[in-house]
Amino acid sequence: MAKPPLSLPPTSAAPLKVTLLIGSPLHSPLSVPLFELVVPASQPALVHPDEASFHPLPEIHHTFRPEQKLPPRPISILFSAVVLAPWVVLLGL
Repeated sequence: MAKPPLSLPPTSAAPLKVTLLIGSPLHSPLSVPLFELVVPASQPALVHPDEASFHPLPEIHHTFRPEQKLPPRPISILFSAVVLAPWVVLLGL
């Protein structure tokens, strides 16, 4: 027989009486005693062999790359003009 869960309290001196109740709003309820239940005391939970490794880990601190540096605006304008120059020539023909 399996051990009862720790949340279930053990039986006191008198066993628990299990009864089946069947009722309806129109009729008186039917009560059928089924059996008496004795719940043994629960054993404490066993300690897992790897219990020492089950603990909170230290907080992870993320490191991010520094912001990307942009080239100076005149250089960006110059290279944009170099890239667009062939289109000006092609569309001008």
